[in-house]
Amino acid sequence: MKTIIIALLASIWATVAVANTNNEVMKHCVQTTSDYNKAASCYFKWKNAQRAEELAELRDFLKHNPRYRVPGQSLNRCWGKPREMPFESAYIRADKNGFEAGVSYKDKLPAGCYENAPWDNREANK
Repeated sequence: MKTIIIALLASIWATVAVANTNNEVMKHCVQTTSDYNKAASCYFKWKNAQRAEELAELRDFLKHNPRYRVPGQSLNRCWGKPREMPFESAYIRADKNGFEAGVSYKDKLPAGCYENAPWDNREANK
């Protein structure tokens, strides 16, 4: 319960911090000119530059983590990586009584990419 309250307060604080920054920039733009069209232009120049930075960060993240582009694959750290099969060989034989099939499984499997993969692949390339 305590963590939920802390998370709620943190999200409210983050929202207020962004709102204060927006308000401060708008206040500055209004104070520098008496024309509201110029003040709006001033504010949106700042806002568009801020949004461009956010989009550049998002594009870089998606470039290195393409699994987030596909719905339902964000937690699949093995997405797009080769997978190792759990068996060494398989056979199917036909004889007079019918078919016989068998599989030889490996003794040990290496840890899968789910356990070893980082959350953000940008850190792995450094």
